Amino acid sequence: MRLNEMNVVIRPRYLTPKQAAAYLGLSVFSVYRLVERRAIPFVPLYPSGRTAPNAGRPSVRFDIEALDAWMKKQTVKSSANYVDERSIK
Repeated sequence: MRLNEMNVVIRPRYLTPKQAAAYLGLSVFSVYRLVERRAIPFVPLYPSGRTAPNAGRPSVRFDIEALDAWMKKQTVKSSANYVDERSIK
């Protein structure tokens, strides 16, 4: 089998803000708001190799595995003692 005949699906490890928003089911604005509050894991990409915080606003990328772990951590588990008041008559 030649290489171009293979059906290989490559899943990117790092996502752009737009891709991360689609992956999480959020708006791009919401993703940037989470970044500003440092409430979501992200990788800053400073231009020209600058790493200083005052080097301007960096581009960001999101590690898909870190996003999965973050979402899992955000999950609220149901209480075993929860009673739906609508079902009681």
